[in-house]
Amino acid sequence: MFSFIAQAGYTTTVIDFTNDLSILLVGLVTLTALSAGVLAIEALRYHFAQKAEGSTETAPATIEYRRAA
Repeated sequence: MFSFIAQAGYTTTVIDFTNDLSILLVGLVTLTALSAGVLAIEALRYHFAQKAEGSTETAPATIEYRRAA
């Protein structure tokens, strides 16, 4: 609710934006939830990609050392 006095001696004017802002608030909450979901999914994908990459790198390194010896 927003209220102001236009000039001294006049009554206070009250403007109620509650109904207009509720749609914007729902959109903002939805956008925030979607962003958090996308960040969580990308973090999990990155974590599992790093895990899979680490296991494939260790096997060829031991074979190269045997050939070099």
